[in-house]
Amino acid sequence: MYKKILLICILFVSSDFLIADDHAVEIASDGTVAEFNYFSVTNPVAFMKSLDMFDKSECANKWREESNVKVSLWALRGSPSSHFILVVYDNYDQMEKGRSIFTSCPESAKMLASFSRTTETDRTYNWVTENALSGRDWETNSVFSKFNFRVERGHEMHYASAWKNLMSNSLDLFDGSFGLNAVAYGNRYSTHMVYIGANSMQELADGLAAVRATDTYKDFVQETTGIVSGVHSQMVQFVKNFDGS
Repeated sequence: MYKKILLICILFVSSDFLIADDHAVEIASDGTVAEFNYFSVTNPVAFMKSLDMFDKSECANKWREESNVKVSLWALRGSPSSHFILVVYDNYDQMEKGRSIFTSCPESAKMLASFSRTTETDRTYNWVTENALSGRDWETNSVFSKFNFRVERGHEMHYASAWKNLMSNSLDLFDGSFGLNAVAYGNRYSTHMVYIGANSMQELADGLAAVRATDTYKDFVQETTGIVSGVHSQMVQFVKNFDGS
């Protein structure tokens, strides 16, 4: 009888630990690097047609297979741009391989040339980011708040530490993903961006409001106000993945 009770206790405690582990959120860099290609689209139908044609090409298939690249299209609000194409690689080695393939194909050249007819090319720009910290899987979310800003040189680690503390203390307030990216190239206006994800606009708004109502958020703002400038908020909505299907 004693052994049975002991076994039940062990199973109960073990189950409790498993549940805790399942709900644990690790906040760390996922190692990815990403290209954000911003466009002001003037002809959405023709723009999408050009992207779809390239997506189904042999070049695009080779690009995906050999560099494991993930490509998606997102719509923007609160930005001079209407959309961005997100190109994510596991690391810089994969990016180098992917860029080599992409820039050598006539299909990609044809797609790029088409943008002069479907976008305002003088407003097109891009940047390359490195993921510094992230939690939960951003690919499961469909809408995001994205904040672009500048951190004073020499204070990057200070900001990252403060932001990680804020997120660590806010995990129970929202269910979506979150991340901090450093802008490695193309950082004339912004040096960093953070994102908060959700599955609906209302869910996103509620989560942000809950975080901003906490003393931890007030402490975060107080701690970072002197080192952050040019904060620009944007709403981002998922449009489509380009995976050859």
